[in-house]
Amino acid sequence: MRSKILILVLLAAVLCFPVAARAQMSGETLHISLLGGYLFPNNRIALDNGPIAGVGFGYNFTKNWGVEAFGAFSPNLDDDSIIRGVRANNPPNFDNDVTLARLSALYHFDTGTNFTPYISLGVGGQWISRDRPEYDNYSSFAANAGLGFKYFFNEVVAARLEVNDSYGFRRQQGARFNAPTVLAGLTFQVGANPACTDSDSDGVCDPYDKCPGTPAGYKVDGDGCPITVTIRMDIKFDFDKSVVKQLYLPEVEKVASFLKVHPGSTVTVEGHTDDRGKDSYNQGLSERRANAVRDSLINDFGVPASKVSAVGYGEAKPIETNATAEGRAANRRVVGVVEGSDVTD
Repeated sequence: MRSKILILVLLAAVLCFPVAARAQMSGETLHISLLGGYLFPNNRIALDNGPIAGVGFGYNFTKNWGVEAFGAFSPNLDDDSIIRGVRANNPPNFDNDVTLARLSALYHFDTGTNFTPYISLGVGGQWISRDRPEYDNYSSFAANAGLGFKYFFNEVVAARLEVNDSYGFRRQQGARFNAPTVLAGLTFQVGANPACTDSDSDGVCDPYDKCPGTPAGYKVDGDGCPITVTIRMDIKFDFDKSVVKQLYLPEVEKVASFLKVHPGSTVTVEGHTDDRGKDSYNQGLSERRANAVRDSLINDFGVPASKVSAVGYGEAKPIETNATAEGRAANRRVVGVVEGSDVTD
């Protein structure tokens, strides 16, 4: 019953928080976690399962790395049912209190979304205060490992779910205390900006936006950069020429067809050369060839001029070695880079 109430409270808390377009771990911030869940002691320690609650205090060095001191308490656990079952006349239960503490390092995986998985590893202690006379109190140094995730509603508040195991090193009365726990609750980043400032309205907060100023409506990746599709056109030009021959028009049509299927997109035609000749001459030649393909898209296939731009890179961006004839041929290329509001990976 208590576990069901805890789940309902957590669900109600989750629904009360507005979700930012993208929020995540923030570096150089304190964090406080309030967690509750269930403890599953190993049977040999002779304790029943029971609820547990804890609080954690930590510091995030970066958006990936952090440390946390965490303490949890599970009161009034019954003796294990196996022990009760083998005793004559089914004697009354005894209450036992469990305290767990740990100091852990946490590594968070940046998924580019509000969802942030993490792993933890640390050391700590275990204490059991036992009422049954024939069982002594227990205390031990322990190792801790866990995995979980945080879901950030904004830069300050995140839901947290974790599975953790505390393994005691001390053997007492034939058993070590192995204490797996399942915990859920909320984490608060103290010092983080609760508002997600998104100047270009692309869904990525400004501190994490590697491409600020993205045009409105463009689809972006987790870094806020427009999603692009590169279409290579197998177009060959005569020596020192920039005229698109008729036999290569189907290559130009590939780009035109893509733009018709994705009307919210634009294309940049990129011209490239190999490294033979002077840099300045190759730069101008690549620009003339890119503009020739742009003109073909507009004049031969009816693509609006506002949707097509051209740029030449000369010999600056080879994709193969210029030491072989095959490599030079691959570098003499024209590609169309498409981006926009309806481009997908």
